[in-house]
Amino acid sequence: MLKVEKSLWPLTVWMRIFGFHMGPRKKRTNSSRYSGGLLAAGSLMVLSTIGLHFTSFVLEILKLRVNGIGPNGTNVTTANLLNTGIEHLNNTWLFIGVHVSFFFVSLTTNWKTLWNSLLLMEKNLKFNSDFHRKCRKSVSVGFALLLIDCVSHLLVSIRSFYWDMGKMRPLAIILSNISRMTIASVFLLFCVLARVITLVFQGLNDQISHLTEADKLLPFFLSSRILNVRLEKWRRNHTLACELVDMVNKCFGLVMLVTIVNVFVSFVTTSFEIVSSVGNNETLPFLLIFIFIKKSILLAITFHESFRLQSEAGRTAAFLRKLHPFTADLLTQIKVNTVVMEVTHASPKITAMEFFDVNIRLLPTLIGSTLTYVAILHQVAAHSK
Repeated sequence: MLKVEKSLWPLTVWMRIFGFHMGPRKKRTNSSRYSGGLLAAGSLMVLSTIGLHFTSFVLEILKLRVNGIGPNGTNVTTANLLNTGIEHLNNTWLFIGVHVSFFFVSLTTNWKTLWNSLLLMEKNLKFNSDFHRKCRKSVSVGFALLLIDCVSHLLVSIRSFYWDMGKMRPLAIILSNISRMTIASVFLLFCVLARVITLVFQGLNDQISHLTEADKLLPFFLSSRILNVRLEKWRRNHTLACELVDMVNKCFGLVMLVTIVNVFVSFVTTSFEIVSSVGNNETLPFLLIFIFIKKSILLAITFHESFRLQSEAGRTAAFLRKLHPFTADLLTQIKVNTVVMEVTHASPKITAMEFFDVNIRLLPTLIGSTLTYVAILHQVAAHSK
């Protein structure tokens, strides 16, 4: 087992508990039985998620339409009913979409290619102990945040009206928290992979300063040849690192799209409820405020990891431009300039199925759109009273 496998081993084992096929596919005598059991567990988790959230969505909407009274006892206007229905549908779509899409991704060759590319990068770059220490630290911090998130959400869900399903309420709370833990684990995996790939690009950038290191006693033509060989090897490793980012986009592209859309819609609905409560002098909906804060933290972490990866990859061209092989031959200088253009053109970044880039620059658009739609909903609610 390579060191990167050992560093990420707790996370891959954790994902297998929820039925995701993580890690390298190894030949073993009971591989078919193991894969069958894992597939059955994952299918059961997916079906439970779909059944639970779809049932909750239908029951809650029917209850609101019949009673016309919201969870806090207030009358539900058309705008409130629409807002509540959108929020339930939004959450249902998030849990079902993320779980189902990544479950199928874990069964495809894209995930296998991503993992094999990461292992190949480790063989080529020969990561030092500091790299593996940072990988283990990211996994540990991720699990700590996951534990805090799950415990806090469990305490809130016990007192929440969301799972008001009669005698099935205890079972619904348990299943919903398992389902949410599964979704949070997918985001944990994404953030850890983004951090690992960022460390890979940091290692590539550190290698650039060593490309021109050669024995000064070597003749001119030999030092140029050594530089060409090192540059070509570095170029192949950079191409492989860019392929890692492409594989992450293929595996997590739909997850990112569903998540960003969910967070945007949730910002609109929760902000509208908070503004309505303040305008009507009602008690602040602390549950909605709690959801708003947690999704803001999720968005901030996702944006931060994606932006950090893109920034580190963008620094590569700047490091390459500092290479001035004045003592090298003309062909070597041309090759360096060619590599700089290739690196600049590559510009790897995390995208949501190429609809938009996932980074901090998306935040102003989300904030502006949220304020616009909240103002529109507030006007509709005022006219419907």
